[in-house]
Amino acid sequence: MIILFLHILGYDLWFYLSHILLHTKYLWKYHKIHHEIIHPKFTDTYTGHFLEGPFQSLGFLLPLVFYRVDLLQFIIGLLLVNIRGMMRHDDRTVWLIGNHHLLHHIYFNCNYGEFWLDNLFGTSIQNKNKVQKGILYV
Repeated sequence: MIILFLHILGYDLWFYLSHILLHTKYLWKYHKIHHEIIHPKFTDTYTGHFLEGPFQSLGFLLPLVFYRVDLLQFIIGLLLVNIRGMMRHDDRTVWLIGNHHLLHHIYFNCNYGEFWLDNLFGTSIQNKNKVQKGILYV
């Protein structure tokens, strides 16, 4: 199970960093397609430039540099990060996982990755008064 955890941790760390990079003026042209959808649904998770998905997924492969692949844990990890990603893009799952990423689609300069990473690095939404019970008040 430690390998599964390392795959997910590698994915989360790389996704956070790569997502910030995609918001720079140099890479925004590749990511802006994804942000054309302000209120996404799970089917919009992979809407974007064809290079964006593979680029943001590189962190999931990082443990393979250090450990032999355990195919079952690798597949379970892929399923978990993909299902989690789809849930983050759908307001019907706010009751379960919150609206952290949905807010990113409204306020582009915050909430780039996991809640704990955004809090750690100071990139979580600044005006928490706008958020109440999973609903955004603009």
